[in-house]
Amino acid sequence: MQYIGKDIVTHGSLLHLNRDIAWKELRSRAKQGIRKARKAGIRVEESRDLSQMEKLWYDPETLIKELSEEQTLYLAYLDNELVGGIILTPVTSNTLFYHFGGTNEKGRLIEANAYLFWHAVEQFHDSSFEYLDVGVSYRYELQHFFHKYCTQPYPILFNPMPENVRPKIGIEPFCLTDENISDEPVIAINTRLAEYFESDFTFMPSWPFALQSALRALDLKKNQTIGVWASAGDDSYLSLLKNLFGEQFIFKLRDPDADAYLVAHRWGLICPDSEILALENKPLIEDCRDALEYGNRDLKPGSFGSLVVYDFTRWFPMPFGAILAGRYYADQEIWNKFHCLDVGKRNAVREALQIHWPRRAEYAAIRNNNCVRFHELFNLLGFQTIPGGSRDDRPVLLLKGSEYYSAEAIHDRLAKFDIRSECDKNDNIIALPCHCRLNRSFVDYIFGAIRGMINPCHTYVRKDPTLEA
Repeated sequence: MQYIGKDIVTHGSLLHLNRDIAWKELRSRAKQGIRKARKAGIRVEESRDLSQMEKLWYDPETLIKELSEEQTLYLAYLDNELVGGIILTPVTSNTLFYHFGGTNEKGRLIEANAYLFWHAVEQFHDSSFEYLDVGVSYRYELQHFFHKYCTQPYPILFNPMPENVRPKIGIEPFCLTDENISDEPVIAINTRLAEYFESDFTFMPSWPFALQSALRALDLKKNQTIGVWASAGDDSYLSLLKNLFGEQFIFKLRDPDADAYLVAHRWGLICPDSEILALENKPLIEDCRDALEYGNRDLKPGSFGSLVVYDFTRWFPMPFGAILAGRYYADQEIWNKFHCLDVGKRNAVREALQIHWPRRAEYAAIRNNNCVRFHELFNLLGFQTIPGGSRDDRPVLLLKGSEYYSAEAIHDRLAKFDIRSECDKNDNIIALPCHCRLNRSFVDYIFGAIRGMINPCHTYVRKDPTLEA
Protein backbone atom coordinates (compact mmCIF):
# COMPACT_ATOMS: atom_id res chain seq x y z
CA MET A 1 0.00 0.00 0.00
CA GLN A 2 1.47 3.34 -1.05
CA TYR A 3 1.50 6.23 1.39
CA ILE A 4 -0.02 9.49 0.12
CA GLY A 5 0.24 12.41 2.52
CA LYS A 6 0.04 16.17 1.95
CA ASP A 7 -3.24 16.12 3.84
CA ILE A 8 -2.56 18.68 6.56
CA VAL A 9 -2.74 22.44 6.14
CA THR A 10 0.64 24.01 5.53
CA HIS A 11 1.65 27.43 4.23
CA GLY A 12 2.78 28.45 0.78
CA SER A 13 4.84 31.51 -0.05
CA LEU A 14 3.84 34.50 -2.15
CA LEU A 15 6.42 37.01 -3.34
CA HIS A 16 4.94 40.44 -3.96
CA LEU A 17 5.62 41.71 -7.46
CA ASN A 18 5.84 45.33 -6.38
CA ARG A 19 9.56 46.16 -6.12
CA ASP A 20 9.27 48.40 -3.08
CA ILE A 21 7.01 46.07 -1.10
CA ALA A 22 9.01 42.99 -2.04
CA TRP A 23 12.38 44.44 -1.09
CA LYS A 24 11.03 45.75 2.21
CA GLU A 25 9.48 42.40 3.17
CA LEU A 26 12.13 39.98 1.86
CA ARG A 27 14.32 38.21 4.41
CA SER A 28 17.90 39.37 4.66
CA ARG A 29 19.13 35.96 3.49
CA ALA A 30 17.19 36.32 0.22
CA LYS A 31 18.56 39.83 -0.30
CA GLN A 32 22.09 38.55 0.21
CA GLY A 33 21.54 35.96 -2.54
CA ILE A 34 20.24 38.60 -4.95
CA ARG A 35 23.23 40.85 -4.26
CA LYS A 36 25.65 37.92 -4.61
CA ALA A 37 24.32 36.97 -8.05
CA ARG A 38 24.28 40.57 -9.22
CA LYS A 39 27.87 41.10 -8.03
CA ALA A 40 28.96 37.96 -9.90
CA GLY A 41 27.68 39.52 -13.13
CA ILE A 42 24.59 37.39 -13.76
CA ARG A 43 22.54 38.18 -16.88
CA VAL A 44 18.94 37.11 -17.56
CA GLU A 45 17.19 36.76 -20.91
CA GLU A 46 13.64 35.84 -21.84
CA SER A 47 13.51 32.79 -24.09
CA ARG A 48 11.19 30.26 -25.74
CA ASP A 49 13.87 27.57 -26.00
CA LEU A 50 12.85 24.71 -23.72
CA SER A 51 15.87 22.67 -24.78
CA GLN A 52 17.97 25.01 -22.64
CA MET A 53 15.70 24.46 -19.66
CA GLU A 54 16.06 20.69 -20.10
CA LYS A 55 19.75 21.09 -19.26
CA LEU A 56 18.81 22.51 -15.86
CA TRP A 57 15.64 20.63 -14.83
CA TYR A 58 16.35 17.61 -12.63
CA ASP A 59 14.11 15.28 -14.67
CA PRO A 60 13.65 16.34 -18.31
CA GLU A 61 10.96 13.66 -18.73
CA THR A 62 8.64 15.60 -16.39
CA LEU A 63 9.27 18.99 -17.99
CA ILE A 64 6.50 20.46 -20.14
CA LYS A 65 6.94 19.74 -23.85
CA GLU A 66 6.14 23.25 -25.05
CA LEU A 67 5.49 26.68 -23.60
CA SER A 68 1.97 28.02 -23.73
CA GLU A 69 1.40 31.55 -24.94
CA GLU A 70 0.89 32.75 -21.35
CA GLN A 71 4.02 31.13 -19.90
CA THR A 72 7.33 32.95 -19.55
CA LEU A 73 10.81 31.39 -19.56
CA TYR A 74 13.81 33.25 -18.18
CA LEU A 75 17.35 31.91 -18.59
CA ALA A 76 20.30 33.11 -16.52
CA TYR A 77 23.87 33.32 -17.83
CA LEU A 78 27.26 33.94 -16.31
CA ASP A 79 29.93 34.86 -18.85
CA ASN A 80 27.65 33.46 -21.58
CA GLU A 81 27.39 30.13 -19.74
CA LEU A 82 23.89 28.90 -18.88
CA VAL A 83 23.54 28.70 -15.08
CA GLY A 84 19.81 28.82 -14.30
CA GLY A 85 16.26 29.03 -15.59
CA ILE A 86 12.71 29.59 -14.42
CA ILE A 87 9.27 29.12 -15.99
CA LEU A 88 6.37 31.25 -14.77
CA THR A 89 2.74 30.25 -15.35
CA PRO A 90 -0.33 32.41 -14.64
CA VAL A 91 -2.70 30.55 -12.28
CA THR A 92 -5.16 33.34 -11.46
CA SER A 93 -5.79 36.84 -12.77
CA ASN A 94 -3.24 38.31 -10.35
CA THR A 95 -0.89 35.40 -9.54
CA LEU A 96 2.02 33.81 -11.36
CA PHE A 97 3.32 30.39 -10.35
CA TYR A 98 6.95 29.33 -10.12
CA HIS A 99 6.29 26.27 -12.24
CA PHE A 100 9.74 24.98 -13.08
CA GLY A 101 13.16 26.17 -12.03
CA GLY A 102 16.66 24.87 -11.97
CA THR A 103 20.31 25.80 -11.63
CA ASN A 104 23.57 23.97 -12.27
CA GLU A 105 26.52 23.89 -9.89
CA LYS A 106 27.84 27.28 -10.95
CA GLY A 107 24.34 28.75 -10.70
CA ARG A 108 23.91 27.44 -7.17
CA LEU A 109 27.29 28.88 -6.22
CA ILE A 110 26.26 32.42 -7.18
CA GLU A 111 22.60 31.89 -6.06
CA ALA A 112 21.12 32.37 -9.53
CA ASN A 113 17.70 31.25 -8.30
CA ALA A 114 17.48 34.24 -5.94
CA TYR A 115 18.22 36.62 -8.78
CA LEU A 116 15.72 34.90 -11.10
CA PHE A 117 12.96 35.50 -8.53
CA TRP A 118 14.00 39.13 -8.26
CA HIS A 119 14.14 39.45 -12.04
CA ALA A 120 10.48 38.33 -12.11
CA VAL A 121 9.68 41.10 -9.61
CA GLU A 122 11.45 43.64 -11.81
CA GLN A 123 9.69 42.46 -14.96
CA PHE A 124 6.16 42.30 -13.54
CA HIS A 125 6.34 45.43 -11.40
CA ASP A 126 3.30 47.60 -12.20
CA SER A 127 1.68 44.76 -14.20
CA SER A 128 -1.72 43.17 -13.63
CA PHE A 129 0.02 40.43 -11.66
CA GLU A 130 0.40 41.14 -7.96
CA TYR A 131 2.10 37.99 -6.66
CA LEU A 132 4.52 35.29 -7.67
CA ASP A 133 3.60 32.02 -5.97
CA VAL A 134 7.08 30.84 -5.10
CA GLY A 135 5.69 27.52 -3.99
CA VAL A 136 5.04 25.10 -1.17
CA SER A 137 6.52 21.77 -0.23
CA TYR A 138 5.99 19.10 2.40
CA ARG A 139 9.74 18.49 2.29
CA TYR A 140 11.41 20.54 5.00
CA GLU A 141 14.47 21.59 3.00
CA LEU A 142 12.46 22.80 0.00
CA GLN A 143 9.87 24.48 2.19
CA HIS A 144 12.67 26.33 3.99
CA PHE A 145 13.96 27.49 0.60
CA PHE A 146 10.53 28.81 -0.42
CA HIS A 147 10.06 30.65 2.87
CA LYS A 148 13.18 32.72 2.20
CA TYR A 149 11.29 34.48 -0.59
CA CYS A 150 7.94 34.78 1.19
CA THR A 151 6.43 38.22 1.64
CA GLN A 152 2.90 36.85 2.18
CA PRO A 153 2.07 33.33 3.46
CA TYR A 154 -1.17 31.53 2.64
CA PRO A 155 -2.78 28.27 3.85
CA ILE A 156 -2.86 25.38 1.41
CA LEU A 157 -3.97 21.74 1.48
CA PHE A 158 -3.35 19.24 -1.30
CA ASN A 159 -5.24 16.07 -0.31
CA PRO A 160 -8.21 15.19 1.93
CA MET A 161 -7.52 13.63 5.30
CA PRO A 162 -8.40 9.95 5.71
CA GLU A 163 -12.18 9.58 5.75
CA ASN A 164 -12.35 8.30 9.32
CA VAL A 165 -10.81 11.51 10.72
CA ARG A 166 -11.88 14.03 8.10
CA PRO A 167 -13.98 16.94 9.37
CA LYS A 168 -17.38 17.19 7.72
CA ILE A 169 -18.23 20.85 7.28
CA GLY A 170 -21.64 21.96 6.08
CA ILE A 171 -23.40 25.22 5.35
CA GLU A 172 -25.28 24.78 8.61
CA PRO A 173 -23.48 25.00 11.99
CA PHE A 174 -22.38 21.86 13.79
CA CYS A 175 -25.15 20.58 16.03
CA LEU A 176 -23.75 20.13 19.53
CA THR A 177 -25.69 18.97 22.59
CA ASP A 178 -23.28 19.96 25.35
CA GLU A 179 -25.21 22.99 26.60
CA ASN A 180 -27.68 23.09 29.44
CA ILE A 181 -31.29 23.87 28.72
CA SER A 182 -32.30 27.26 30.09
CA ASP A 183 -34.71 27.47 33.02
CA GLU A 184 -36.55 30.29 31.27
CA PRO A 185 -40.20 29.38 30.58
CA VAL A 186 -40.86 28.13 27.06
CA ILE A 187 -43.55 30.77 26.55
CA ALA A 188 -40.83 33.46 26.59
CA ILE A 189 -39.31 32.34 23.30
CA ASN A 190 -42.72 32.35 21.60
CA THR A 191 -43.22 35.93 22.71
CA ARG A 192 -39.76 36.97 21.52
CA LEU A 193 -40.28 35.39 18.10
CA ALA A 194 -43.68 37.03 17.67
CA GLU A 195 -42.16 40.41 18.51
CA TYR A 196 -39.21 39.86 16.18
CA PHE A 197 -41.23 38.70 13.16
CA GLU A 198 -44.13 41.07 13.93
CA SER A 199 -46.64 38.40 12.98
CA ASP A 200 -48.22 35.16 14.01
CA PHE A 201 -46.20 32.09 13.14
CA THR A 202 -46.20 28.30 13.16
CA PHE A 203 -43.29 26.04 14.12
CA MET A 204 -42.23 23.60 11.40
CA PRO A 205 -39.82 20.63 11.54
CA SER A 206 -37.50 21.96 8.80
CA TRP A 207 -37.17 24.46 5.97
CA PRO A 208 -38.38 22.07 3.22
CA PHE A 209 -41.54 21.27 5.15
CA ALA A 210 -42.10 24.90 6.05
CA LEU A 211 -41.87 25.87 2.37
CA GLN A 212 -44.03 22.92 1.30
CA SER A 213 -46.65 23.94 3.87
CA ALA A 214 -46.64 27.50 2.54
CA LEU A 215 -47.14 26.20 -0.99
CA ARG A 216 -49.94 23.87 0.08
CA ALA A 217 -51.61 26.72 1.93
CA LEU A 218 -52.18 28.42 -1.45
CA ASP A 219 -54.66 25.70 -2.44
CA LEU A 220 -53.49 25.78 -6.05
CA LYS A 221 -55.33 23.70 -8.59
CA LYS A 222 -53.57 21.01 -10.64
CA ASN A 223 -52.48 23.14 -13.60
CA GLN A 224 -51.84 26.41 -11.79
CA THR A 225 -48.27 27.69 -11.71
CA ILE A 226 -45.87 29.37 -9.29
CA GLY A 227 -43.53 32.06 -10.59
CA VAL A 228 -40.08 31.94 -8.98
CA TRP A 229 -37.72 34.87 -8.42
CA ALA A 230 -34.39 34.38 -6.64
CA SER A 231 -31.87 37.07 -5.81
CA ALA A 232 -29.02 34.82 -6.99
CA GLY A 233 -28.66 31.42 -8.58
CA ASP A 234 -32.04 31.26 -10.33
CA ASP A 235 -31.23 28.01 -12.12
CA SER A 236 -30.00 26.06 -9.12
CA TYR A 237 -32.83 27.33 -6.91
CA LEU A 238 -35.41 26.29 -9.48
CA SER A 239 -33.76 22.86 -9.70
CA LEU A 240 -33.90 22.57 -5.93
CA LEU A 241 -37.62 23.37 -5.90
CA LYS A 242 -38.34 20.87 -8.64
CA ASN A 243 -36.38 18.15 -6.86
CA LEU A 244 -38.25 18.77 -3.60
CA PHE A 245 -41.76 19.59 -4.80
CA GLY A 246 -41.86 18.93 -8.55
CA GLU A 247 -44.47 16.19 -8.23
CA GLN A 248 -46.87 18.56 -6.45
CA PHE A 249 -46.36 21.99 -8.04
CA ILE A 250 -45.47 23.62 -11.36
CA PHE A 251 -42.66 26.17 -11.08
CA LYS A 252 -41.77 28.70 -13.77
CA LEU A 253 -38.81 31.05 -13.58
CA ARG A 254 -39.75 34.74 -13.44
CA ASP A 255 -43.22 34.23 -14.93
CA PRO A 256 -45.40 37.33 -14.34
CA ASP A 257 -48.46 35.39 -15.55
CA ALA A 258 -48.12 32.69 -12.88
CA ASP A 259 -50.98 32.17 -10.43
CA ALA A 260 -48.76 32.72 -7.38
CA TYR A 261 -45.28 34.05 -6.70
CA LEU A 262 -42.34 32.74 -4.71
CA VAL A 263 -39.50 35.16 -3.91
CA ALA A 264 -36.22 33.91 -2.42
CA HIS A 265 -33.60 36.11 -0.78
CA ARG A 266 -31.05 33.48 -1.64
CA TRP A 267 -27.70 33.38 0.13
CA GLY A 268 -28.63 36.54 2.00
CA LEU A 269 -28.97 38.77 -1.07
CA ILE A 270 -32.20 40.74 -1.17
CA CYS A 271 -34.36 39.96 -4.19
CA PRO A 272 -34.95 43.35 -5.83
CA ASP A 273 -38.25 42.18 -7.36
CA SER A 274 -39.90 41.67 -3.96
CA GLU A 275 -41.53 45.07 -3.65
CA ILE A 276 -43.08 45.27 -7.10
CA LEU A 277 -44.30 41.67 -6.94
CA ALA A 278 -45.94 42.38 -3.57
CA LEU A 279 -48.09 45.02 -5.30
CA GLU A 280 -49.60 42.41 -7.62
CA ASN A 281 -52.95 40.94 -6.69
CA LYS A 282 -51.49 37.45 -6.35
CA PRO A 283 -50.41 35.30 -3.40
CA LEU A 284 -46.73 35.86 -2.55
CA ILE A 285 -44.52 33.52 -0.52
CA GLU A 286 -41.19 34.87 0.72
CA ASP A 287 -38.32 32.45 1.29
CA CYS A 288 -36.16 34.06 4.00
CA ARG A 289 -34.11 30.97 4.73
CA ASP A 290 -30.91 32.99 4.25
CA ALA A 291 -32.25 36.35 5.44
CA LEU A 292 -33.06 35.97 9.11
CA GLU A 293 -30.70 38.68 10.36
CA TYR A 294 -30.87 42.02 8.59
CA GLY A 295 -30.36 45.64 9.53
CA ASN A 296 -33.00 48.33 9.07
CA ARG A 297 -33.64 48.98 5.39
CA ASP A 298 -36.42 49.95 3.03
CA LEU A 299 -36.39 46.52 1.42
CA LYS A 300 -36.71 44.52 4.62
CA PRO A 301 -36.90 40.78 3.93
CA GLY A 302 -40.01 39.16 5.36
CA SER A 303 -42.18 42.23 4.91
CA PHE A 304 -43.55 41.43 1.44
CA GLY A 305 -45.03 37.93 1.51
CA SER A 306 -48.33 36.91 3.03
CA LEU A 307 -46.44 33.80 4.15
CA VAL A 308 -42.74 33.85 5.01
CA VAL A 309 -40.42 30.88 5.61
CA TYR A 310 -37.40 30.97 7.94
CA ASP A 311 -34.82 28.29 8.70
CA PHE A 312 -33.19 28.25 12.15
CA THR A 313 -30.67 25.55 11.27
CA ARG A 314 -29.03 27.94 8.81
CA TRP A 315 -28.11 30.30 11.63
CA PHE A 316 -27.93 28.36 14.89
CA PRO A 317 -26.32 25.04 15.87
CA MET A 318 -29.66 23.20 15.77
CA PRO A 319 -30.35 19.96 13.89
CA PHE A 320 -33.86 21.01 12.89
CA GLY A 321 -36.35 23.84 13.21
CA ALA A 322 -38.08 26.36 10.97
CA ILE A 323 -41.14 28.58 11.10
CA LEU A 324 -43.87 29.66 8.76
CA ALA A 325 -44.60 33.29 9.59
CA GLY A 326 -47.74 35.17 8.67
CA ARG A 327 -50.29 32.85 10.24
CA TYR A 328 -50.69 30.45 13.12
CA TYR A 329 -51.91 26.98 12.10
CA ALA A 330 -53.41 24.66 14.68
CA ASP A 331 -52.03 21.15 15.10
CA GLN A 332 -55.02 19.56 13.42
CA GLU A 333 -54.52 21.60 10.26
CA ILE A 334 -50.77 20.87 10.25
CA TRP A 335 -51.60 17.17 10.56
CA ASN A 336 -54.41 17.06 8.00
CA LYS A 337 -53.25 19.57 5.40
CA PHE A 338 -49.47 19.86 5.70
CA HIS A 339 -48.70 16.33 6.99
CA CYS A 340 -45.69 17.39 9.08
CA LEU A 341 -46.87 17.65 12.68
CA ASP A 342 -44.07 16.71 15.11
CA VAL A 343 -44.85 17.91 18.63
CA GLY A 344 -41.72 16.41 20.19
CA LYS A 345 -39.48 18.11 17.67
CA ARG A 346 -41.33 21.40 18.13
CA ASN A 347 -40.65 21.31 21.87
CA ALA A 348 -36.97 20.52 21.24
CA VAL A 349 -36.74 23.45 18.81
CA ARG A 350 -38.21 25.86 21.34
CA GLU A 351 -35.85 24.64 24.03
CA ALA A 352 -32.86 25.06 21.71
CA LEU A 353 -33.99 28.54 20.71
CA GLN A 354 -34.01 29.60 24.34
CA ILE A 355 -30.26 28.96 24.31
CA HIS A 356 -29.37 30.31 20.89
CA TRP A 357 -31.82 33.14 20.20
CA PRO A 358 -30.24 35.48 22.80
CA ARG A 359 -26.82 34.82 21.23
CA ARG A 360 -27.65 36.16 17.80
CA ALA A 361 -25.24 39.08 18.05
CA GLU A 362 -22.46 36.79 19.28
CA TYR A 363 -22.97 34.37 16.39
CA ALA A 364 -23.18 37.23 13.88
CA ALA A 365 -19.81 38.55 15.09
CA ILE A 366 -18.24 35.12 14.52
CA ARG A 367 -19.70 34.92 11.00
CA ASN A 368 -18.40 38.40 10.27
CA ASN A 369 -14.90 37.51 11.47
CA ASN A 370 -14.94 34.41 9.29
CA CYS A 371 -16.02 36.45 6.27
CA VAL A 372 -13.26 39.00 6.89
CA ARG A 373 -10.68 36.19 6.93
CA PHE A 374 -12.14 34.69 3.73
CA HIS A 375 -11.99 38.12 2.06
CA GLU A 376 -8.33 38.50 3.03
CA LEU A 377 -7.39 35.11 1.62
CA PHE A 378 -9.37 35.27 -1.63
CA ASN A 379 -8.09 38.79 -2.30
CA LEU A 380 -4.60 37.28 -2.46
CA LEU A 381 -5.80 35.33 -5.50
CA GLY A 382 -7.69 38.16 -7.14
CA PHE A 383 -10.95 36.26 -6.56
CA GLN A 384 -14.11 38.33 -6.14
CA THR A 385 -16.17 37.86 -2.99
CA ILE A 386 -19.67 39.33 -2.99
CA PRO A 387 -20.05 41.81 -0.13
CA GLY A 388 -23.24 42.55 1.74
CA GLY A 389 -24.42 45.82 3.20
CA SER A 390 -22.81 47.26 6.30
CA ARG A 391 -25.58 45.92 8.54
CA ASP A 392 -26.35 42.76 6.63
CA ASP A 393 -25.59 39.30 7.94
CA ARG A 394 -25.48 36.22 5.76
CA PRO A 395 -25.13 32.55 6.70
CA VAL A 396 -22.64 31.95 3.85
CA LEU A 397 -19.63 33.52 2.15
CA LEU A 398 -20.36 34.21 -1.51
CA LEU A 399 -17.52 33.76 -3.98
CA LYS A 400 -17.50 34.39 -7.73
CA GLY A 401 -15.82 31.76 -9.84
CA SER A 402 -12.96 33.00 -12.00
CA GLU A 403 -11.96 32.48 -15.60
CA TYR A 404 -9.47 29.87 -14.38
CA TYR A 405 -11.61 28.12 -11.75
CA SER A 406 -15.39 27.97 -12.02
CA ALA A 407 -17.75 27.83 -9.07
CA GLU A 408 -18.70 24.31 -10.14
CA ALA A 409 -15.05 23.17 -10.16
CA ILE A 410 -14.51 24.63 -6.67
CA HIS A 411 -17.73 22.97 -5.49
CA ASP A 412 -16.57 19.59 -6.79
CA ARG A 413 -13.13 20.03 -5.23
CA LEU A 414 -14.59 20.82 -1.80
CA ALA A 415 -16.88 17.79 -1.96
CA LYS A 416 -13.78 15.57 -1.97
CA PHE A 417 -12.88 17.09 1.41
CA ASP A 418 -16.41 16.59 2.82
CA ILE A 419 -16.94 20.33 2.73
CA ARG A 420 -20.49 21.08 1.66
CA SER A 421 -21.10 24.15 -0.46
CA GLU A 422 -23.86 25.38 -2.75
CA CYS A 423 -23.27 26.77 -6.21
CA ASP A 424 -24.98 27.99 -9.31
CA LYS A 425 -23.23 27.08 -12.53
CA ASN A 426 -25.03 29.69 -14.60
CA ASP A 427 -24.24 32.63 -12.29
CA ASN A 428 -20.80 31.16 -11.46
CA ILE A 429 -21.35 31.75 -7.73
CA ILE A 430 -20.48 29.43 -4.85
CA ALA A 431 -21.73 29.73 -1.26
CA LEU A 432 -19.16 28.63 1.32
CA PRO A 433 -19.69 27.80 5.00
CA CYS A 434 -18.88 30.65 7.40
CA HIS A 435 -21.17 29.75 10.31
CA CYS A 436 -20.82 30.38 14.02
CA ARG A 437 -19.15 27.03 14.80
CA LEU A 438 -16.21 27.77 12.51
CA ASN A 439 -13.07 29.50 13.70
CA ARG A 440 -10.04 30.78 11.84
CA SER A 441 -8.45 27.34 11.55
CA PHE A 442 -11.56 25.98 9.79
CA VAL A 443 -11.67 28.98 7.45
CA ASP A 444 -8.01 28.37 6.57
CA TYR A 445 -8.81 24.68 6.05
CA ILE A 446 -11.62 25.46 3.60
CA PHE A 447 -9.54 28.03 1.75
CA GLY A 448 -6.54 25.69 1.81
CA ALA A 449 -8.55 22.97 0.06
CA ILE A 450 -9.45 25.46 -2.69
CA ARG A 451 -5.93 26.86 -2.83
CA GLY A 452 -4.56 23.37 -3.35
CA MET A 453 -6.29 23.00 -6.71
CA ILE A 454 -4.69 26.23 -7.90
CA ASN A 455 -1.21 24.76 -7.46
CA PRO A 456 -0.45 23.02 -10.80
CA CYS A 457 1.58 20.38 -8.96
CA HIS A 458 -1.17 19.30 -6.56
CA THR A 459 -1.92 16.08 -8.44
CA TYR A 460 1.66 14.84 -8.39
CA VAL A 461 2.15 11.53 -6.56
CA ARG A 462 5.58 10.01 -6.17
CA LYS A 463 5.81 6.55 -7.65
CA ASP A 464 6.06 3.71 -5.15
CA PRO A 465 9.70 2.62 -5.54
CA THR A 466 8.82 -0.93 -4.47
CA LEU A 467 6.64 -1.30 -7.59
CA GLU A 468 9.26 -0.07 -10.02
CA ALA A 469 11.03 -2.62 -12.16
